[in-house]
Amino acid sequence: MQSLLSSMRFKPATWLLHIALATIVVGACVTHFFGKQGEVHIRGDQATSLTIHSLTTTHSLTLFLWDFQIVSDAEGNPVDYISELRIMDRSKHSAAGSQSSVLSVDEGSLRMNKPLKYHGFRFCQSDYDSDLQGVVLTYNYDPWGIGITYTGYALLLLAMITFFFQSHTRFRALLKKSIFGQRSGLYSACFAVIIVILAAVMTKVVTPKPPLQPVLQTPLLGIHVSVIMLAYTLFAVIMINGVLGLCWAKRREQLMLLSQVLLYPAEFCLIAGIFIGAVWANMSWGRYWGWDPKETWALITMLVYAALIHWPWIDSKRHITRSKSQIIYHVCAIIAFLFVLFTYFGVSYLLGGLHSYT
Repeated sequence: MQSLLSSMRFKPATWLLHIALATIVVGACVTHFFGKQGEVHIRGDQATSLTIHSLTTTHSLTLFLWDFQIVSDAEGNPVDYISELRIMDRSKHSAAGSQSSVLSVDEGSLRMNKPLKYHGFRFCQSDYDSDLQGVVLTYNYDPWGIGITYTGYALLLLAMITFFFQSHTRFRALLKKSIFGQRSGLYSACFAVIIVILAAVMTKVVTPKPPLQPVLQTPLLGIHVSVIMLAYTLFAVIMINGVLGLCWAKRREQLMLLSQVLLYPAEFCLIAGIFIGAVWANMSWGRYWGWDPKETWALITMLVYAALIHWPWIDSKRHITRSKSQIIYHVCAIIAFLFVLFTYFGVSYLLGGLHSYT
């Protein structure tokens, strides 16, 4: 542990990365223990009451569905749902001690990927009645957890960007020793272009084809899928390096160094893709994490590769030869990619869930 702390000393981006992850965990715990989530069914011909008991107060709302519309494209495919609400906050009226029998009514609208925010509440479109006279909305009251979690996301983005500009890191040392450091900049640029092209091809193949569900009608779809596919492409290269490393003893160390270099941007892309998806989920369903099978396995995959990033520290605790250490690393790189395959194919075809279309 002392050697690990020593390696992180005077590396602000590295510390910030761990602080950001801890902040996200704290925010998730606050949401879990203190946030309120649920569904509410609202019909246009009747008022619907919603009462929430939080730590500090009780919120009593009366909801009215003023209008509901399905927006379709030229071919008649739905591209958006729009709910117009009127909200009467009975608890706010009671707290004011007003003697008037007339309560003030607020108006607001919500669409797919554009929740209605109202005094700490977030209302999101979930379903609608067949006669178009009623809707089902998910609601989330979480004024503290979301703020803490989003702060963690912002710190995480800052940490991942500044990490690659940080001096005296293991990543910099590996970069100098690997094939990138031994070849010209042209070679490195060509390799990067190949990776990007492969990721673009994978993104094109796996992106859902039109007509898209209304929830997919957002620019975040392309960003989320592209970043995840870039991560998967880099993991595939690391896995191929593992196979070559087991078969090609002469280049085993060099291939291991290359894999360790690629592992950092691959892991960061996966982390970024997961949290872009979390922000999208919060816009669509009012919660940024729902333990959907693909979410869960993406998190597991992220942790598996995080362990591989910490391989030098793990390896330092083992009294084995360098050659055997390299073999073990390549085997672990191959096994780790099985988690990627299961996250994408296994979850989609065996476990289903909200991501079953991918």
